[in-house]
Amino acid sequence: MQRGLQRLIVGSALVIASTVILPIARETLRPIMKDLSKQMKYLLVSTKEGIEDIVAEVKFERMKKQLDKDMVIDCEVIIEEPERERIFS
Repeated sequence: MQRGLQRLIVGSALVIASTVILPIARETLRPIMKDLSKQMKYLLVSTKEGIEDIVAEVKFERMKKQLDKDMVIDCEVIIEEPERERIFS
């Protein structure tokens, strides 16, 4: 019976304390959560831009290599030696 009475007193004290603590905690944590949200958005945008830059550089390098490859002209070159004068016929 005494144990039940202790639980009732502790439970009532927790309920009363939570009605006081929750509004204070909410007002304290709200600016922190807004700041954290802004920082997370900045991090995501920065990461996205970094990835886009890397992708653009890779595409540029591929295009450059393809253009270099296309500029090489395949052809046969026949080198003819000039006729030599015959000294002795």
